[in-house]
Amino acid sequence: MKHSIGIIGGGLTGLTAAYRLQAAGHQVTLYEASDTIGGLAAGFDLAGHRVEQAYHFLYKTDAHILALVDELGLTDALTYHKSSVSTYYGDRLYPMETPVDLLRFNPISLIDRIRAGVTVLYLQRVKNWKKLENVTALDWLRKYAGRAVTDVIWEPLLRGKFDRYYDKVTMSWLWGRVLQRVESRDARLGGEALGYFDGGFRTVIDALLAPYLAAGGTVRYATPVSRLSHEDVTDRVRVDTGADSTLHDRVLATVPSHVLARMIEAYRPNDPAYFDRLERISYLDAVVQVFATPQTFTPYYWHNINQENAPFVVFLSLTNLVGQDRFDGLNIYYIGDYVPAEHPYMSMPEADLKTRWYDALGQIFPAFDRGQIVDDALFRMPHAQHIVDIGFRETQLVDHQTPCPGVLMCNFSQIYPMDRGTNYAVRDGNRMAQMLTDSLKTRAPVPAGPRLQPAT
Repeated sequence: MKHSIGIIGGGLTGLTAAYRLQAAGHQVTLYEASDTIGGLAAGFDLAGHRVEQAYHFLYKTDAHILALVDELGLTDALTYHKSSVSTYYGDRLYPMETPVDLLRFNPISLIDRIRAGVTVLYLQRVKNWKKLENVTALDWLRKYAGRAVTDVIWEPLLRGKFDRYYDKVTMSWLWGRVLQRVESRDARLGGEALGYFDGGFRTVIDALLAPYLAAGGTVRYATPVSRLSHEDVTDRVRVDTGADSTLHDRVLATVPSHVLARMIEAYRPNDPAYFDRLERISYLDAVVQVFATPQTFTPYYWHNINQENAPFVVFLSLTNLVGQDRFDGLNIYYIGDYVPAEHPYMSMPEADLKTRWYDALGQIFPAFDRGQIVDDALFRMPHAQHIVDIGFRETQLVDHQTPCPGVLMCNFSQIYPMDRGTNYAVRDGNRMAQMLTDSLKTRAPVPAGPRLQPAT
């Protein structure tokens, strides 16, 4: 039986679920607040080439998205490349790719360098991540890696990634990040292997979108949803956009947790604890600047900027990972930072922010010449990173079923203990499609209620 399903949010979770459900014979409408689809992996044209608004890559262990890539016939479009990592500290760039590089990192003592390496080796062998939930990454690192290692290597990264929350993030989050990177090592390439698509991640998005549209699926661009409500008379869910309202048999919301809380505010009395969990999750925004230039002024792909009071946390050279040939000899670079919503980066004039960051880049790389840039773009992305603090699993994770009957929610806060990424977005899109399909077999809305067992 064909059912009407509304999906709010056109990131990879929503798009994967829409693709599955439309293929299963349902009528799906995808509501996207922006004018592009793909979420944080959305693409755009830079100097005539398709790249991502925010830097993306695949790990070799990303089984869920790799299975989808194979299903879509895109395996030949994906290639793996050896990553190269560096750390900028004390006005100098240090390679950080191998244990030997760490041993040569002289801003800390030899004993501390060894201690830093042993700490990472230990984390690779941790299986029970739950024992790391009740200690912050900063406290754990100071205890086991030592204050010097933490002050020089780890704390600047935590500050850059989490801003004012740097001392709140749980060690289980950092464990997940370390494990991901270690498991993606490839002996043949001689280090960490990262995957990238010909044509960028838009290749995957297009391959999902085309059959979805061909099968009758709809995308409503620039259509933010203001309210969701369960219709007692029709036993359906009403989606209000401000301009109109539409009834669906089921709705999946992939929006940030506090945004969902506003959409279903009328159902707060049904389950106040659920709303409390939604609203306890804090988010940071992301600001990303992308530019193209014929200049090559660094040999590395990834640059951690560990300088005190650095104006951004990371700098990337995409072409140092995948090569210049696909970009007609140009180099594609990314500058990125995470900031609170009220930070000046989210409101200052675009030209002023570009100038600030280009000036800082010139201090790190004296050979950098802004005059040679042929194209650039700046993106500000709200709610791009959630904060995983102590007690997150017990106090902030929620069940996919919301207090509004017939409405499921799924966002990257539920990926815990792993961090958000395209692999888990695809996994959860598959899961949500199956959950919606199973609920529709009953021909009755999924009941609301206090279902607060933490997701796993």
